[in-house]
Amino acid sequence: MKKFLCIAIALMILTASLSSCDGSSDSTVYPKFTSASNEELGCVELHYNGVTYRPFGSFSSSADNRKYKGEQIGVREETEDSKIYAINGFSSEEWIVDYLEVIMGGSMIFKAVGVTEIPPELEQFKYYDY
Repeated sequence: MKKFLCIAIALMILTASLSSCDGSSDSTVYPKFTSASNEELGCVELHYNGVTYRPFGSFSSSADNRKYKGEQIGVREETEDSKIYAINGFSSEEWIVDYLEVIMGGSMIFKAVGVTEIPPELEQFKYYDY
C-alpha cells in the first residue's frame, strides 16, 4: 500500500509540473495593444496607452530583424501569436515592431502618429507613407 501511495503521489507531482509547463519559459503577462482598421488611410493601426502607431515598413532580412528587434513589450489583443517589440536604440513611444510568430514569421515596423523625424538607420526600411 505504501508503494502504491508513493507512486500515486509521484505521478500527481509529475502531472502537475507538466501541466503547468506550456513549452515556454516566459510567464510574463504583457500589455495588450489593440488594432483597428483605418478605412480612410487603408491601413491597420495599433493603439496602446494613448499612442496610435501606423505601418512604416518591414525589416529586409532576418539579420536586420535580429539586429533591431529589442525586448518584448506587448502582444496584440486579438492574437497573442503577434508580439510587440521595442526597436533597439529607439523609443517605444515612437517606434515598435509587430512580429507574428508563425511558420514563416514576419515583422512590421510601426511608427507613432506625430513622429516626423525618420532616423537614418530606419529610413531604409520605409515602405508606407502614413
